[in-house]
Amino acid sequence: MQTILVPVDFSPVSRNASVYAAELARIFNSRLLLFHAYMLPTPVSEVPYVMVTADEMQKENEAFLKKEADQLQATYGVQVEYLVRIGIASDEIRELIAEQSADLVVMGMKGAGGIDKIIGSTTTNVIRKVKIPVLIIPHDAGYKLIQHITYASDFSYKTNINLFTPLLKIAKTLGARIHILNVQKNVVKAEELAGRTSTEKVFNGYDHEFVNIVDQSVTHGISEYLQQQDSQVLVMVAHAHTFFERIFSKSTTTAMAYETKIPLLVLQDKG
Repeated sequence: MQTILVPVDFSPVSRNASVYAAELARIFNSRLLLFHAYMLPTPVSEVPYVMVTADEMQKENEAFLKKEADQLQATYGVQVEYLVRIGIASDEIRELIAEQSADLVVMGMKGAGGIDKIIGSTTTNVIRKVKIPVLIIPHDAGYKLIQHITYASDFSYKTNINLFTPLLKIAKTLGARIHILNVQKNVVKAEELAGRTSTEKVFNGYDHEFVNIVDQSVTHGISEYLQQQDSQVLVMVAHAHTFFERIFSKSTTTAMAYETKIPLLVLQDKG
């Protein structure tokens, strides 16, 4: 994990995510790249006002971001760089990932009720647009030593071994145990049993266990398990038309209480 990209909007939520990312950077000896994207203000009335130029906004944002970068570097002893660009945040982040060969994006999470309200539209768009793992940090979750990781899956898709490299590296480095959670509404299907078999091959050699729960609501089942099992990170896979997409559909109205408690690592299986 050489480069960790942290989108910043100067809010307490993003500042909390930056601190968490700095803790990870220290553990993995990673470079931390703080990034801020901004848009020029658009007049919405006929009332005269002083127009701020792009150059002025650029310099002001760079000054703010440099201050945060300097503080993190001084506090955590990690290499911290910063970059400011004009544009739509999610699009600029996607471009920056390729330019900087970022391995992980760390972003903040806020609010409650529905994915866009829970983690914000920018975070939602980043998850849907990028192809590298995204770690979402709740607004009130400080860094804790990662000893237990819960990976939630319904085993309904073919397992891509490379998909789990970031998770396995974190688990191995920190000596964490991985709890592979499967929530079923009723009888297990044949393809799901096959999915479990392929998953077992991926985690062979790592400290792990399989956990099966019966619950009519997958989100409720995950939430209940996380209340019983003290995990420091929840892991899910963003794979088209499967588990993650169903849970994180815009039509989902059920508040996912567990999201506001522990970080969520989204692994990308988008080809």
